Amino acid sequence: MLRNFFINLFFLIPVWLINLLSVFNKDVKRKFIFDKQSRLFLSLMPKFDIHEVSDEDISEIRSLIDKKRKTLRLSKRTKKKVERTDYFIGTNKEIKIREYIPYQTDNKKVILFFHGGGYVLNSIESHDPSVAYFSEKLRTKIYSLDYSLSPENKFPCALKEAISAIEWLIQSGNKISNISLCGDSAGAHLAASVTHHFANENKENVHSQFLIYPMCDPSCSYDSHELFKDGYLLTKKAMRWFWNKFESSAENQSLNTFNLMLYKGEAIIPKTIIVTAGFDPLSDEAEGYAFLLHESGTSVKQLHYPSMFHGFASMTRLKAARKAVNDFLSEYKEIL
Repeated sequence: MLRNFFINLFFLIPVWLINLLSVFNKDVKRKFIFDKQSRLFLSLMPKFDIHEVSDEDISEIRSLIDKKRKTLRLSKRTKKKVERTDYFIGTNKEIKIREYIPYQTDNKKVILFFHGGGYVLNSIESHDPSVAYFSEKLRTKIYSLDYSLSPENKFPCALKEAISAIEWLIQSGNKISNISLCGDSAGAHLAASVTHHFANENKENVHSQFLIYPMCDPSCSYDSHELFKDGYLLTKKAMRWFWNKFESSAENQSLNTFNLMLYKGEAIIPKTIIVTAGFDPLSDEAEGYAFLLHESGTSVKQLHYPSMFHGFASMTRLKAARKAVNDFLSEYKEIL
């Protein structure tokens, strides 16, 4: 409780003062400086080794994280009210999907959003403030899917639920050509898995995909995994643990809906924007995926924020994170 008080107090400290006090204390990698406010903020966050958690304790950890998220506001509030409505979809109406309608909308596109958390953690509640922020900035209706988590529901459960959500959106009157997919981290992987699935089946695909620091390759063998393995919120050990919990069998490794780097360009993937962060273990694989799509003929754009870290999109109370998010949302709005 005391830690939360100090973290909330932290956001009242002027950024210029933080920069002044840390002028001789820089974290430089690949010739870029880690944003100083972000660095100090992460140092205040409780350290937690998720890779040491047993399957039996995962549910309890999720509840603990959700509780802390409610008491610790990390995203900027919307300027005006964003309407929220929950629906339940699926054969047994067991999957929750939340609709966000901003005060102003100015296009016919809708976005289907998938939250991050390594397919193990988080929910539509953990990402609710940031999705509302996205909706207001984009002036676009967003649907956030509360897909089933691992290890209780391993691959391809979330993929099947995401496809069901698209079918529900179509049945609700939306053309698939007006649906854009968006997600962060594992959610970005899920979005890309969906577009790969439709391409594999030679079916009509969605309008576009917007992937925020996606997890792409279960090997976790890129240089960035080693360079940023500790100290930047997401760790290399945690990433390996997430993949392990998500995998249902060794056969998953040969599927391009599981390992995105196996996509061979059999069909064109919809236009894509990929957001990468400089101080992120996943930065190299995400850049590799962008190159792979480019080579296969997809219209793809990479937006790189060299001073940022994995998870910044949900932390817009940080000045540099907010600037980066506003920038990439303006790019997203251009393709909607």
